[in-house]
Amino acid sequence: MKEVLHTENLSIGYKGKPLLPDINVSLNEGDIVALAGPNGAGKTTLFKTLCGSIKPVRGRITLFGKDLNEYAATEHASLFSLVLTEKPDDLFLKVADIVAAGRYPQLGLMARLGETDKRIIKEALQTVGIKHLIDRNFISLSDGEKQKVMIAKSIVQDTPLIFMDEPAAFLDYPSKLELINLMVKLSREHKKTILFSSHDLDLLLRYCDKMWIVGHDMPLKEGTPKQLVEQGLIDAYFKPIIAKNEFPFM
Repeated sequence: MKEVLHTENLSIGYKGKPLLPDINVSLNEGDIVALAGPNGAGKTTLFKTLCGSIKPVRGRITLFGKDLNEYAATEHASLFSLVLTEKPDDLFLKVADIVAAGRYPQLGLMARLGETDKRIIKEALQTVGIKHLIDRNFISLSDGEKQKVMIAKSIVQDTPLIFMDEPAAFLDYPSKLELINLMVKLSREHKKTILFSSHDLDLLLRYCDKMWIVGHDMPLKEGTPKQLVEQGLIDAYFKPIIAKNEFPFM
């Protein structure tokens, strides 16, 4: 398998203070990996570190065999795309406008959409099942439809690696299942590598093939949901939080 991302003795945190023990993990082409853990355990910090938004305390991150620090910031848009929980709130932005923004890193100095770009945008909307919404105002869409628009934007950016921070947040259960199926489609048909975070432990245990779990001051562990359950790691990482009635998965 082609390795996309690799960490070597990676320590994440702020102001030189590590949040977790050193992390040594890899992502291969076509992987879909769910990152799960209680609030404050370091999921968002890990995302930001892997994207180069914040510097690691120590250790190394490589993308496609090259140190992340060796890439210019302008190259990041061709390496990975981000689907965040924050959404545009402009009253007049249409779906087509938001998805088209994903093509800008691929455009020349004039930043004009050509016929090929327009075709890619329509194909991305078709892939996520919202081609009929292309002329709708973004703000008028449901939460599930908005999330599909942001995923379409990441598709047209045409990066091999996609990071999704809480993509299932605020979605009803059928929409969450639809999102999982969409991610599977992207990995199998488009060879995308996807890392996403989620609080929905029940959903992850039922439908994910591979998980990374983190806990407060506990090492990142990886495996299939079955492996993590059988090894007692789900109980070890999550039961102490549930016992305190903090309910991190709601």
